[in-house]
Amino acid sequence: MAQLQVSLPRLVGPGRARLIGIALLAAMALWVAAYLSGAWPWIGYVSQSRASLNIGRFPVGEMSTGRFRLGFGTFLFFKGQTIVVSYDAQIAAGCMSLHVWRIGTTEGSADFNECLAQSGAGEWTVPVDATGLYHVFITPRPIKGRWDMSYSAWWGARG
Repeated sequence: MAQLQVSLPRLVGPGRARLIGIALLAAMALWVAAYLSGAWPWIGYVSQSRASLNIGRFPVGEMSTGRFRLGFGTFLFFKGQTIVVSYDAQIAAGCMSLHVWRIGTTEGSADFNECLAQSGAGEWTVPVDATGLYHVFITPRPIKGRWDMSYSAWWGARG
């Protein structure tokens, strides 16, 4: 039985692959240094458009386009820091719900959220009162059964 052999040209040679790897490690090291020094406090970013698909007043699904996510959603924050979410949103219906949840707790005080129903840019802050892993996420919330929004948001910490 004959085997099919396909030869593909090398896209990246060993020398170039090594340079790309070194460049990626250097970029990560620069990011960590900038974060630790406070010069670049951002650890995550998301940008997307989301809209409910409704039958009458009842949502039956969601249409999401243009999602781009970068960085960490879950991160270790230390007592005394302030978690910062900087956003720019265009909201036609519903509200953009910003969440910060401390992982491993069931206390209501470890779950923070803010629901923004008006378009615009701004900043939302959450004080870190206990060292731990925190998860930052953004979701649409319906108002009168609908949501329709586009947003971009950066998050990180100061302190």
